Amino acid sequence: NVYAGCLNAAMRTEVSGIDEALARGETKPATDWLQMKIQRFGKLYLPTKLIEKATGSTVSEGPLLDYLDAKFGDIYGV
Repeated sequence: NVYAGCLNAAMRTEVSGIDEALARGETKPATDWLQMKIQRFGKLYLPTKLIEKATGSTVSEGPLLDYLDAKFGDIYGV
């Protein structure tokens, strides 16, 4: 979804080596980031505001579309 795309893009920018860590099965960097940016504030803000605070930018479909293009663009030739 759009929120996940925003969070994914922000996490990949802020957590160096996240792709490599996840490929090794190490989820701690990702869960630590989520705890620091999302889980501790989950009851304080409405979803859109929470995502904006976590990512530092407004909610947008752009990061999700970038992710989908990178993942499926070559497969489907789009």
